[in-house]
Amino acid sequence: MAKGDDALARKKNKLNRKKMSRKNDSATVSARIAAIITAKKRRKSGKRSMCQGMCFSLPTPEDPFNERQGKVEITKKKTKKVKKKKPSPMSIDGGDEQKTKKKLTGAKNINGLPKFLMTCLNEIETLFRSDDQMHETSLFTSTWGIEFWKSFNSGKDVLETSGTSSTLDQIAWIVSTATDAIARREKEEQEDSLSNSPFLLYLVPSQSKASQVRSVCKALKGLGIHAVSLHQGAALDHQISGLKSCEPEFLVSTPERLLEIVAVKGVDISGVSLLVIDELGSLCTSGYLDAVKSIKQAISSEHRSIVFNDSYSASYILAVQSLLSRSINRLALSDSVASQASCIIQTVNVCASEEKKMQKFSEVVESSSTSKMIYIIAKEESFKKFKALLKLNGFSVSANSDSNISEVKKSRKPLARLIDIEQLDTTVMKDFETVLLPDFVPSLDTYVQILTSMARDSVHGELHSFLTEKEAVSYPAGLVVNVLEDCGHKVPEFWRNMDTSSMSD
Repeated sequence: MAKGDDALARKKNKLNRKKMSRKNDSATVSARIAAIITAKKRRKSGKRSMCQGMCFSLPTPEDPFNERQGKVEITKKKTKKVKKKKPSPMSIDGGDEQKTKKKLTGAKNINGLPKFLMTCLNEIETLFRSDDQMHETSLFTSTWGIEFWKSFNSGKDVLETSGTSSTLDQIAWIVSTATDAIARREKEEQEDSLSNSPFLLYLVPSQSKASQVRSVCKALKGLGIHAVSLHQGAALDHQISGLKSCEPEFLVSTPERLLEIVAVKGVDISGVSLLVIDELGSLCTSGYLDAVKSIKQAISSEHRSIVFNDSYSASYILAVQSLLSRSINRLALSDSVASQASCIIQTVNVCASEEKKMQKFSEVVESSSTSKMIYIIAKEESFKKFKALLKLNGFSVSANSDSNISEVKKSRKPLARLIDIEQLDTTVMKDFETVLLPDFVPSLDTYVQILTSMARDSVHGELHSFLTEKEAVSYPAGLVVNVLEDCGHKVPEFWRNMDTSSMSD
């Protein structure tokens, strides 16, 4: 008898139930046996629950408190990362970056210059190359620049005695040093305490010079330095609005235009930290000296000054003295006698007789009594009469070349140091502003040596020489006359007449 569909379905379902029961044999055993079977299956599959590690692990010497719960600490092998080599700068731009790096590291190691200062110089040098400017030497090898940086950091004013206006190299070092000083000041001071005044004020006599200075400053724009040029030929309102919107770190201006803007409160210069006065001789010739003095007086903050005296004329010495009143450093691109003797007044007194010479010497000593120290170079046999004269004028006289200057400065009386010509030591003369030569000197070399050794840290040097007409006739005056003329000083009429008479003969 054939089975129906219902019977076939029941049979199929029965077989399926048997299969399911065989798969779930653990369900027919006790709970303990089922747990063992399950654990065995987990071990075979490589899986293990957290609770098993906690239940079956024991403390070990390596893990006494069982903090790792029986887990084995797996240490991964550290693989060394191979640094990818950066492409050589030589392959990027023909080696310019590599050369720059050598300059930066070399200069820093040799001269101890800040890295950021070298970065500023590099930016300016790159600008010189891009503008195809004739620039034969590198800024990094400038002896003048290194000495200027040292002077700036010492806090002293600077007198540039080359007799010319500032060069591109000098401008580059000045603005780079100023930029480095701004960066250091921003790190040290809080933002609220920083002044709104420009850090650098660069006074120039003309628009063309202002444009030259600003062209160098353009290279520093990428470093956050803004420079503004003020001069005649542009609308005053336009320049004032530009100053208010920009607030520049560097200000390059002619004295006349700057005073106009300061008068209407278009710019505040009271907090200027570095004042540069370029081409002082040209400024004096144009009648701007009073304006320059007014600008300097308007700067109330403690600042450093740099004066480029582009003339050796003695008529400008008073102008320099009015602008530089404290201790200075002398810098120059040349080592000529005129450059080293800048701002030292030379006076040669030719007297009719020995009595007249002594009288003139007495007058100079009396006028020099306000000076703290004077240096007298004479013959030893004349010491006795000079000592008596000096003591009458209130001097403390010392004939010892080894006397200590520091002790002299503590004395209430001014000092007069008497030195024999034969024992002259010019190395100790740098602190003496007034030097007297009552018996003149035996040779031009000695005269020049004295002239270039005295008053090294001052602009108030005076060198007075005395001789009779009889001595003047026998003295080879031509060489001394040349020195006086080169330094822009007056030549004695006696020697001038001698030259005229010799030419007529």
